[in-house]
Order: sequence, then structure tokens, then C-alpha cells
Amino acid sequence: MLVYILIVLFLILISYQISLAYFDEKNGMMVNDLIEGMDNATSTTVEYKPYNLNDPNNALILAQQNAGNIDYLKGRVEELTGIKKKVDDMQQNIDSMQTQIDSLVQQQADAAQQLVGNTPPTITGTEAETTANVESSIG
Repeated sequence: MLVYILIVLFLILISYQISLAYFDEKNGMMVNDLIEGMDNATSTTVEYKPYNLNDPNNALILAQQNAGNIDYLKGRVEELTGIKKKVDDMQQNIDSMQTQIDSLVQQQADAAQQLVGNTPPTITGTEAETTANVESSIG
């Protein structure tokens, strides 16, 4: 008898968990209506909203909209602070690599200069031939 009661209790708990997985009781909507980031379609996300200057009752609305836009801009600036550090690190790496590349180019230029040398090579056998030289070599 105790085993049957426990089985029924576990079945009730499992069915309750399944119902929670598919139906959100607070908003009265299906969980499939949720969008990425677990925000539902009715939630208010902070984003920039253009101003409506043609509304005669827009003093309070403009103040609220301005506060929302400031929140949006604050979030964007906070995103940029992380990017600034990355850009500064990349600039330091690029400067270091440029110094290394300049050093390698200088080493290659020095090695090429050592191979070539400072004085031109002497080449023999290019003197002008005279008739006397030709006759002496034949005879």
C-alpha cells in the first residue's frame, strides 16, 4: 500500500514539473513565447526611442523618454569601456611587433651587406686582346 502511495506522489510531482516547464503561470503565456535571454515579448527592454515633438502633452513624456535614452546610452558606454582596454592592448602588441619587424629587417640588411662586401670584386680576363698577345699564345 505504501509503495502505491509513493508512486502516485511521484507521478503528481513529475506532472507538476512538466506543467511548469510548458506554462508560465505569472504571465499566463506559454514558455515557447519567450525570446532569447529569457525575456518575454511583453518585457520592457531598454532601447533608444526617437522623440515625438508634435505631441502637445509631451513635457512629462519627454522627461521619461529622456531618462530611458540616458539608460540606453549608459549601457552602450559601459560596453565600450571593455573594448577600449582591448584596443589599448592590441596597440601595445602592434607596437611591439613593429619593433621586432624593424629589427629583423635590419638584421637581413646587415647579412646581405656582409655577403656582398664593401669593395667590388676584381674580375680577370677582361683586358683587351692585342695581336701580340694572340700571336705569343699560339706560338
